[in-house]
Amino acid sequence: MDTVGERIKYARKKNNLTITALSKLTGLSVGNLSDLENNKSMPSSNALIKLKNALNVSIDWLLTGQQIEYIKEEEEKYLSREEFESISEKDKIIFKAFETLPEERKRDIEGYIKVSLNTTDLEKFIKKEKKV
Repeated sequence: MDTVGERIKYARKKNNLTITALSKLTGLSVGNLSDLENNKSMPSSNALIKLKNALNVSIDWLLTGQQIEYIKEEEEKYLSREEFESISEKDKIIFKAFETLPEERKRDIEGYIKVSLNTTDLEKFIKKEKKV
């Protein structure tokens, strides 16, 4: 796989996604994705982030074909694709709604969650819960 387009297409197929399904996951149009996969255009930084998240790959890999080793602790902050797939549809809707909020509202909600869970560090709380 020598090109960004080839890597996008490979990752899409590896994730058993149609181009239409990837479009729905990323918000990128089918035409845009087709142009990317056929090397007619290069992805914007915004598109790279969306593709990274939807395809569960790194931006480094999308751009270069090389995987940069990340610190394991950093990776544990995020849900794996399998963990995300197991989340209820209601919770997925809540996550999507949360993403649309301004940063100030997100901080308010994060504060409410911390108070509700009686913690000051959500990352440590989640790591502790995963180990149980």
